Amino acid sequence: MKNTTTEMKFDKKGIPLVIIGLSQAGKSSFVKRIMTDKFEETRPTLGLQFETTDIGDARFDIFDLGGHVSYRKTIWESYVKLAYGLVFIIDSADPDSFDEAKEEFWRIIDLKDNRDEFLIMFLCNKSDLKESQDLEVVINHLNLYNLVEKSNASYQFFKTSMKTGENIDNALKWLKNNTAKLATKRKIDPLMFMIADIDGFPLLEIDKIGLEEEPSLLAGFLAAIESFSQRLFGKTGMLQYMVSGDFKYIIKTDEKYIYSMIISKDESQQEARREIDLLNELVKPMEDFSILESIVVQVLNIDLSDYVIQKGFK
Repeated sequence: MKNTTTEMKFDKKGIPLVIIGLSQAGKSSFVKRIMTDKFEETRPTLGLQFETTDIGDARFDIFDLGGHVSYRKTIWESYVKLAYGLVFIIDSADPDSFDEAKEEFWRIIDLKDNRDEFLIMFLCNKSDLKESQDLEVVINHLNLYNLVEKSNASYQFFKTSMKTGENIDNALKWLKNNTAKLATKRKIDPLMFMIADIDGFPLLEIDKIGLEEEPSLLAGFLAAIESFSQRLFGKTGMLQYMVSGDFKYIIKTDEKYIYSMIISKDESQQEARREIDLLNELVKPMEDFSILESIVVQVLNIDLSDYVIQKGFK
């Protein structure tokens, strides 16, 4: 397990799950419980820790995000926006932390796009300590019943102890059952995907067989806008996605590349952006593009026989 403060790390493509909460709430201990079914003393997470693991028949990419205030204001936002599920852990034996936890919890929940479903599992940890507050007390203090107003969120609360294992099995069962259903709903079927250099020259483009030419041309046009904004304003990322007719167009840029994807208008742009972000992390360090096609196919989980592919490199 490696620590990092800025870079996203992906080894395998599982269901993205973030573990968040204030420092010392038990986040890393929960990850250890998932991985080993045992309690282990842990140190505060510096930045994030990443694990891929199976819970039942579902595979998860687990991002354990550091709870220090510096991490809450930096890396939390990016990972929370990409995650299917959030596990928020609170130290139920520390009532003095409840107000701060409440502020951070609702700040994070408000980051989620109202157009995409997501899951929230709230764990009131350290139930083994005599100072531990009742579950109802924590729920009321943090106004958790207001989650009913979030029509796109499914949620559950558990009183847990990472040390004794109380309710861990029940929590994981709920998480597996509900997240696997959500992952099926959020599956996307890319109609077009393109990687271009920062000047807009296509390096790789795949188009669904039978796709009209116009959407691909528009994606290229959007990539050109990104290239133009880089030259004129010295920055990219001004345009992230747009809807036109039956399609959504998702755009991402970094200092070297422009990524664009077309999906149907009823599919999740958050999932499209998650896959683009994953590709971005894999492509950025590349010096040899010979494996680019295979990486794109793997990440997008597509059958190339359904697509026409064009390469702009040898």
